[in-house]
Amino acid sequence: MNDNSAPDDRKLSLFVGLSTVDIAYSVDSYPAEDTKTQARNQYIGAGGPATNAAVAYAALGGAPTLVTAVGTQRLGDLIRNDLAGHGVRIVDVCAGSDHQPPVSSIVVAEAAATRTVVSLDGTRIAVAYEHGLAELLPGVNIVLVDGHYPALAAGLCEQARSLGIPTVLDAGRFKDSHIALLPHIRSAICAAAFAPPGIRKGDTAAVLAYLRAAGVENIAITNGAEPIIGLAGDREFRIDIPETRAVDTLGAGDILHGAFCYFTSTGHDFVHALTSASEVASFSCRFFGTREWCNRLSELPGRGTSRPWA
Repeated sequence: MNDNSAPDDRKLSLFVGLSTVDIAYSVDSYPAEDTKTQARNQYIGAGGPATNAAVAYAALGGAPTLVTAVGTQRLGDLIRNDLAGHGVRIVDVCAGSDHQPPVSSIVVAEAAATRTVVSLDGTRIAVAYEHGLAELLPGVNIVLVDGHYPALAAGLCEQARSLGIPTVLDAGRFKDSHIALLPHIRSAICAAAFAPPGIRKGDTAAVLAYLRAAGVENIAITNGAEPIIGLAGDREFRIDIPETRAVDTLGAGDILHGAFCYFTSTGHDFVHALTSASEVASFSCRFFGTREWCNRLSELPGRGTSRPWA
């Protein structure tokens, strides 16, 4: 285990999960098979759900620590340098390993504002939970896990709940490992594709019931530009997504999760934190790649007013 910096006195958080190297190309429309296409732009940087969420948390003013697997392979230097430049502290649980971090190849079709991703996830990298990692938790306001590295995620969430620290699950598609993880999760933010066994994809009522039965207190289901729906305790809610001229939706969900964690750590309740986070995520879609929005926060609607990011 190795970390690359020390935390400061801002709102502390812990993000646990996958780090990748993202290589994204912006094109007018998605290429036909067996052709060559001239890209309009390209982006290379660190990616992964927990990783992008941690960057969003830092961009809004927090001090995140990312617990992930990077290793000594040279591609890991790209991840470390990118995250250090965006205020994210790394704890590398594979500091002595020479495994290659997963690489994601991404095509962003601007005309349709879609992104197509080909990648490996973290299943080829063995990551265990070490009890010493619990030393990262004192002083932390919130813990987010993205479901990758299940033993690591479950171990840290179990310890966090025992200390009264809110835990959040970023759930895209259902994984069998979620079954053991859910009892340690306070809030779950799921994609519309999240479908536990026996539940048809898109059956939101059944998904809400499944997660509530598993002990999750707060639940949200996101579906791109469609409204977010869910349960905050026993209260149902619906959040309309702000309209925006989307250029690139890559990482928008990750950014929503990171912004949600930031607003939660600054005292906002589940629904208000999600509402503000959806505004940040929508804003990020105006720009190509997953970092440019961080440099344009002064353009965020509500900046400098009573909004929680002001």
